[in-house]
Amino acid sequence: MMTVFIGGHPRSGTTLLGAMIGAHSGCVCTPESQFKTRTLRHSSVEQKGGLDISAASNVIKQEWRFNIWGLNLSDLPYGQIHAYPELVLWIVKKYGEKTGKKNAHIWVDHTPSNIKNADSLLRLFPQTKFIHIVRDGRGVAASIMSLDWGANTIDRAARSWSKRLSQYLDIESFLGNERIIRVGFEDLVQNPEATLKRICQFLCIDFQPEMVRGGGFTVPHYTSKQHSLVGKAPDPGEADAWEKALRPRQVEIFEHIAGEVLSSLGYPLRYGKSAQKMTIKERVISNVQEIMKREFINKARHWRRIRKGIATASKQRES
Repeated sequence: MMTVFIGGHPRSGTTLLGAMIGAHSGCVCTPESQFKTRTLRHSSVEQKGGLDISAASNVIKQEWRFNIWGLNLSDLPYGQIHAYPELVLWIVKKYGEKTGKKNAHIWVDHTPSNIKNADSLLRLFPQTKFIHIVRDGRGVAASIMSLDWGANTIDRAARSWSKRLSQYLDIESFLGNERIIRVGFEDLVQNPEATLKRICQFLCIDFQPEMVRGGGFTVPHYTSKQHSLVGKAPDPGEADAWEKALRPRQVEIFEHIAGEVLSSLGYPLRYGKSAQKMTIKERVISNVQEIMKREFINKARHWRRIRKGIATASKQRES
């Protein structure tokens, strides 16, 4: 099975792109799969002579991210699986069967951290290809600050985005053009057909018109509100929606912190070199807001949402 790993800063459109490519008849797009690399760091899965497949599957079953998949692994054919990548691909095929894609030969995974974990993923799946989706950092900030995870304030959103983008651009250079392609979120929503055709050419698959509507992935219940755009025709207005969502001062602060990275990626700046840094008062207010949201408000919101999602997936698995 061919593997395609989409990655990028969270809220850059990884799920939207996964649903589009997943609409291809030969592709199956799964929920995020942080467990695929996390399991290998668990001490219990190691044994003399290799990996303990049974222990690895038990670790995976305990991952809440995997529980969202709604799969029952009771029929895992241990005697036929001899390596960890085979275990992961067996799980993917199991998900394909569940979602009506049992004949899919391409696994599309949209976990945002895929680019960060590119080296580990290449060791597991040597023939894989990566897609790095990049979105205007101001759009990322406008999208992420209202959620129950991630940066809660404009300055932290700017630092997170600029730091991660700088790292990912370095990884792009390391992987090379034959292994990774960069896609702009704005291009995807404004010119979806042309952008998808370029991606299909990179993946050596045919373009299928139904890909544009992005119906190739059903968003898990626990995150459905965060991915309301998935499964619909792309909205070109999303490209610059941040201009209305952010206050002028927030845009200025973001550009002061991350303007160099924005400019290097071709995004025009509203303030440029005249952007003023945060005042002491603004930094104090930002720190208080970050602590209050992260440590109190968002923790409760996050775990309430996750528990509800796991419960829904459990009911689906039992049925």
